[in-house]
Amino acid sequence: MAEDKEVRNPKRVPQDSSPAQSTNKKYRSADHSQTLLSGLMGLRDGGILFDVVLNVEGKSVAAHRILLAASCDYFRAMFAGGLREMEQKEVQIHGISYSAMCKILDFIYTSELELSVNDVQETLSAACQLQITEVIKFCCDFLISWVDEENILELYKLADLFHLIQLSEHLDSFVHKNFITFSRSQIYRQLPLEKVYSLLSSNHLEVESENEVYEGALLYHYTPEQVETDQVSLSESPKLLETVRFPLMELSVLQRLHDKLGPCPLKKTVSSALEYHKNEIMQPVIQSPHTQLRSEFHCVVGFGGMYSAPYTVLTDQAKYLNPVLGEWRPFTAPQAPRMSNQGIAVLNNFVYLIGGDNNIRGYRAETRCWRFDPRHNRWFQIQPMQQPRADLSVCILEGFIYAVAGRDYHDELKEVERYDPWTNRWEYVAPLKKPVHAHAGAALNGKMYITCGRRGSIYLKDTCCYDPEKNQWTHLASGPERRAWHGMAAVLEKLYVIGGSNDDEGFRQDVLEMVCYNPKTDMWYQMSPLHGGHGEPGIAVLDNKIYVLGGRSHNRGSRTDYVHIYEAEKDFWEEGPQLEDDISGMAACVITLPRSVLMDADVWKQMCLDYMDRVPYAADNSSEVMSVSDLDDLDNSSED
Repeated sequence: MAEDKEVRNPKRVPQDSSPAQSTNKKYRSADHSQTLLSGLMGLRDGGILFDVVLNVEGKSVAAHRILLAASCDYFRAMFAGGLREMEQKEVQIHGISYSAMCKILDFIYTSELELSVNDVQETLSAACQLQITEVIKFCCDFLISWVDEENILELYKLADLFHLIQLSEHLDSFVHKNFITFSRSQIYRQLPLEKVYSLLSSNHLEVESENEVYEGALLYHYTPEQVETDQVSLSESPKLLETVRFPLMELSVLQRLHDKLGPCPLKKTVSSALEYHKNEIMQPVIQSPHTQLRSEFHCVVGFGGMYSAPYTVLTDQAKYLNPVLGEWRPFTAPQAPRMSNQGIAVLNNFVYLIGGDNNIRGYRAETRCWRFDPRHNRWFQIQPMQQPRADLSVCILEGFIYAVAGRDYHDELKEVERYDPWTNRWEYVAPLKKPVHAHAGAALNGKMYITCGRRGSIYLKDTCCYDPEKNQWTHLASGPERRAWHGMAAVLEKLYVIGGSNDDEGFRQDVLEMVCYNPKTDMWYQMSPLHGGHGEPGIAVLDNKIYVLGGRSHNRGSRTDYVHIYEAEKDFWEEGPQLEDDISGMAACVITLPRSVLMDADVWKQMCLDYMDRVPYAADNSSEVMSVSDLDDLDNSSED
């Protein structure tokens, strides 16, 4: 990351170019190594300068000692490590077939290797003994291209025999991707129990629901026919059932399983899973390895927001950036709130949306708060705040969610509320010294930082820090720019302030300058500016990159669909995949999404419908839609 940069005078090239003062220049031939190999091959073909003979399976192969020593550690130790072979004209090679030795020598002299199904195993064995890494890799690549259900057992044995991590990982990946069909095969039941246990414990297992993992665990011990007809004994639980994440199974399936079980250890496990489902309010704080999604897809996700006319103004549709396709995709969940400019926080992969704007025929700040569970694709309404808040900031500290200041469209607020997920209650903590709205916040090293915002019609550049241990706010060094409706992110021990707008020139304009605050020095640094305006943007951080999503550009006079990505380590901006629509006020975060979202939208949709059939639709949580005719007197934005 670039901080305060020191400018140095570059060295100058001497003006006097006389021969006595000429500089050195280095040249490199791109063809030299191949020419050298060709020359060595020519010596080999001509039988010239051979100085060692390798005896393999009673047959002799002549070679050049220096080339063998340069090719691998095995021959280097033999011919340059003080061993007796240094002086021998003929050397016995044990444990390697003659044909494999010839292939290895062909590779050493040409850098090329020809493999077939008939000789790959003996070539691999020879390469492992001689410690020739490139040949081992080529053999693994060849074997990987031939993986199927029929030979995977033998390939696993080969990978274990020669400690081939790359091959073993690919075989695991093959099983993960084909688990549903593979688990019904005879080969599956021939794998070692420890290997299957590891496979079923993985987050990479590609299943649509945890029910399939439960069935797969049984299929290792029983035939498909026995499992389908329920001819299985569960009084003593098979060890593989330890890998099943029962809290992630469907409630109806768990209940049926519980009802048919007699007293046994498995029934206790299923009972605990049922309690997890029933104790919905506590789920974020009673997490365990068995409640974690089977997924490695960490995605940037945006919730809610406002579209420009002629579309529906408020949306309940979420968007995620597909990490495989590199494009934005929508997904929906039942009872999703239609809101914009909400505070957002993530706790143990549960998303919390706090307050915000509910612009139905006028501006209205919300007290209501929601929680989204990607494990079961559903929303849950938590305890509302004690005050309605829009244009607030939200942060998490030590497992508590803080809602800071904002406004209710009658008054600006300085009060701060804290939500306890253990008790589902809000309580007041130390307020700010003065009211503020349209500010931004971020948490870093156990403290919460608030920057800029607006008070009345005045744009601010204040910085405040909250210490939860002292329940106290402290003023810090002010930022260099006044701004409001901006974003903020903590990356690499620094705080970045991004986007927003101000009226320093007497009219509303975008703030393109991005600044960075170092809490250790209480100093601000100017960073590379934004490429376009982002007021009311969504902000998310993934892999030390800051994603800035949509928002309003006052310089353009419209909402935007563009996405900018900032790489903090390089102080570099790049354009990201555009959103499908111009949108502002979207709440953004990073969460792990289930594979069913990314791989099969129809399955995800069916989960929504199934849940809607089970849960009555709450009137006070209904989605609210603004028609096009409602736009006449409304600017569709929380920005004044």
